[in-house]
Amino acid sequence: MALLPVKQEAYQVRCLKRALGILGCFSLVRQELSLSELCGLTALPKPTVFRLLSSLERARLVERTPDGQRYQVGIRAFELGNVFLAHLSIETVARPIMESLTERLGVTSNLAILDDGQVVYIATTDPPGQLRYRFIIGYRHYVHCSALGKALISELSPEDVRRILQQHGMPARAPGTLTDPESLLQDLQNTRDRGYALDDQEGAVGFRCLGVPIRDHAGKIVAALSVSAASPRITPETIPALAGDLRGCADEISRRLGWSENRG
Repeated sequence: MALLPVKQEAYQVRCLKRALGILGCFSLVRQELSLSELCGLTALPKPTVFRLLSSLERARLVERTPDGQRYQVGIRAFELGNVFLAHLSIETVARPIMESLTERLGVTSNLAILDDGQVVYIATTDPPGQLRYRFIIGYRHYVHCSALGKALISELSPEDVRRILQQHGMPARAPGTLTDPESLLQDLQNTRDRGYALDDQEGAVGFRCLGVPIRDHAGKIVAALSVSAASPRITPETIPALAGDLRGCADEISRRLGWSENRG
């Protein structure tokens, strides 16, 4: 196979990086973007963005909205996302255990991983007919105001935790949100001592959530499992029993991933 000239190869790499940058502008909170908005987000000139969007359209990675004025993620990106989920063994292993947990306790169960210092939801199961604070698969959340986030970072060093907080901040999502690093570090110590993380209406008023880590064969935290419900359903009196049930489910998922209590 003939090698490309250095300048041509560099040009193609630059185009690829720019196209990926355009795709990275879309998220669950920015599902549709205009050409002008994409130019602003990428700091690229309009002709360049339009040319790259045309290539992404041909690849079905983006598509026009019905009015033709904006862009959204295309069907091919959805297909690739499903390929990723199909090979994500944690979700496959956890799903039946989560469904059983939700059916038995009547609460929402959530599964998430840590990516670039943020919580990313990869699975959720909801009880029928219950008021719930619904997260969409792929939703990104802060670590400081969610039980999943606290569980995921519970064994990081204080320096690593501070680095995450410096990168993403600690915005107040509710009156009870922890908004300074020292308070969070103390909360993480409490999490390790009692064996579970608690979000006591810190991410949203009226909802409580408990979270525990999931470990791989080496004992490393690779995901977290949580249960969440309206605060009248998760009370200080019910938390200990609920946390024990949740830990049992997380431990079972961890064992199926190769973890053993004897190895830590």
